[in-house]
Amino acid sequence: MEYDFTFAVSGVDVDDRAAVETLRRHRDALLARAGGVDLLCVTGSGGSVLEAASAVRAAVPRLRVIRLDRDPVDGRGCVAHRSDGAPVHLTPSEAAEIDARLAAP
Repeated sequence: MEYDFTFAVSGVDVDDRAAVETLRRHRDALLARAGGVDLLCVTGSGGSVLEAASAVRAAVPRLRVIRLDRDPVDGRGCVAHRSDGAPVHLTPSEAAEIDARLAAP
């Protein structure tokens, strides 16, 4: 199963043509800016958010994943969408644990 994750990131922005092209070519990722936050949308297989984050950091080493972006769906924070469009929710403690692991160098 494939999932679409959205990360809040730093270290790159939409004007960084080399990073945008590398992310698009190697990870089919989309870098965008919304509400003053740089966001990276990336597709991952098997639903592993940490593997997806590691892959984008390997492609563009100066990129820093700050946290998962939480999109409110059904009144809860949705952190991903499956390829069939179904939202994926985490409990607040699960999300906090993932964010801590993402922020680790």
